[in-house]
Amino acid sequence: MLTAACGSSGSHAAVSTPPGDGNGGERQVQVDEKANGTTVHAQLGAVMTVTLHSTYWNLLPPSDGFVVQPYAPAATAPATTCPVHAPGTGCGTVVATYNLGHVGTAVLRAHRDSCGEALRCVGAAADWKVTVVVS
Repeated sequence: MLTAACGSSGSHAAVSTPPGDGNGGERQVQVDEKANGTTVHAQLGAVMTVTLHSTYWNLLPPSDGFVVQPYAPAATAPATTCPVHAPGTGCGTVVATYNLGHVGTAVLRAHRDSCGEALRCVGAAADWKVTVVVS
């Protein structure tokens, strides 16, 4: 289950792999901001959901579109409960779902220019990257 959060950083689990298919294969993998800079190992045929907790994130195409296959363009959803005192925080999520369709390695990246109202993102706060290894 995905939940929306406010602000530019989330406090959610970085990688979640629900019970597998009974044959040792994980069928669903979920990543968010805390997975930044990590390598995620997943089974062929699994579904990966990326949830970034700010509407300012722009998910880029996977480095290998055969290994990590987008189901549809990323969807941006404003959060239903955001602090009234937080205009311009990008309150909401950007969610993308991928099929892990071939054995191999691909890199998922996201970038944002804004970290809030009149606050330019630079350095590590501006970029997100996860390496996905499918076996």
